[in-house]
Amino acid sequence: MLNDIFSVIIQWFKNGSVIITIISLIASLVAIISIPIIFVQLSELIKKWRSKKQHTPPKISTAPKSDSPSNFTAQLGNKNNPGLLSKAERLAKIKPGQNPYSCGSSLPGNSAVFYGRERELKGTLSVLRQLGTPGDVSILGERRIGKSSLLNQIYQALAAEPNVVSIYTTMQNWSIDSQATFFTQLHQVICDALKIQPSSTVDDYARFRDFILDYAEKDYRFVLMIDEFEKMTGNEYFDAQFFSNMRTLSSGNYKFGYVLASRQPLQDICELGKIEESGFYNIFGTSHLLGLLDQKEAAQLIQEPMQHSLGYHFEQSQKIFNYAGYHPAFIQIVASEYWIARHHGFAVNKDAFERVLQGHYRHLWQHRTEAERELLLKMAKHEIPKNNATLMNLRQRGLVDANNQLFARFFDQVFEQD
Repeated sequence: MLNDIFSVIIQWFKNGSVIITIISLIASLVAIISIPIIFVQLSELIKKWRSKKQHTPPKISTAPKSDSPSNFTAQLGNKNNPGLLSKAERLAKIKPGQNPYSCGSSLPGNSAVFYGRERELKGTLSVLRQLGTPGDVSILGERRIGKSSLLNQIYQALAAEPNVVSIYTTMQNWSIDSQATFFTQLHQVICDALKIQPSSTVDDYARFRDFILDYAEKDYRFVLMIDEFEKMTGNEYFDAQFFSNMRTLSSGNYKFGYVLASRQPLQDICELGKIEESGFYNIFGTSHLLGLLDQKEAAQLIQEPMQHSLGYHFEQSQKIFNYAGYHPAFIQIVASEYWIARHHGFAVNKDAFERVLQGHYRHLWQHRTEAERELLLKMAKHEIPKNNATLMNLRQRGLVDANNQLFARFFDQVFEQD
């Protein structure tokens, strides 16, 4: 009977904050009036209740959660972050017997096979680190020339810049369906980097601008990096007014800068996207056009990773150059096959990399103007070209080397098949 009474009392009080105190007082009272059996029963009930409470799983909140941003990544720079490693430190990460070459996606930050681009990398960082507002930089180049890989190294370097919030996005497979989604996700990922809880919804330019201004006044700086930018201007949700607003963010008060990567110059992209009236392209005072590596850099890209992985000097660099020239991505495609052959004792499978290279070279050929094609055909026949604007553009973009020759002997095979 008493057991039932105390069970009811505990059930009634167990959700209250004073349950333990009240039960303890009752137990003390029972002890004082010398009813040992009741005290024992009560103590056992308390133990069972406490044991049950400790093993009760926490309640899962049913409150709605905001969607996690899927189109942006962001970081807050800190001097304790590693930033960019030296080449020796990056090469030391190569394990013996591990194929060091990357033939598919862009190279991540601090990749052991990221070579060259010192001028572009240091030049971009100096613009972003300038006092006050970060500058705006345009990275240009053909597909597979290394634009995304360069952006990854810049992002890695900014990880060590105190109070710099760097945001990265690529337009490939974007799922942005409105300007509201753009600003909502961009705001959320910046809040995540700053480790703050959003105090209100930010789903338009005005609110986002005010949010950035608030933190700029707290001495934070912002760098938005966009890869494959030309796809953004082709998106119907981003009109001239949108880019005019984004241009305003680059003014001094907001401490907001841009690094954009694209195949075409920004002015051409803005004209094609019918947003030239925004004047967005005018804020980019620094532009880097990526071309081939120099001979020394290209040779090191082949020999140094091979040395760290296989343990001996590689003697067949020229054979790789015949196929890939001094092009960083194409060197890795061919070098990877040579590494496989050396490591496993196979014959080099030339059919494998020739088929891949032909696809890439055909793309380069198909995306040329008529004047460029005519000039390339003449060069394939060993005619000496005149130094003009067309030749200079081909040279800067890596289709022609510093000696005004086709960048690789294998390149002219696509002309014969066209």
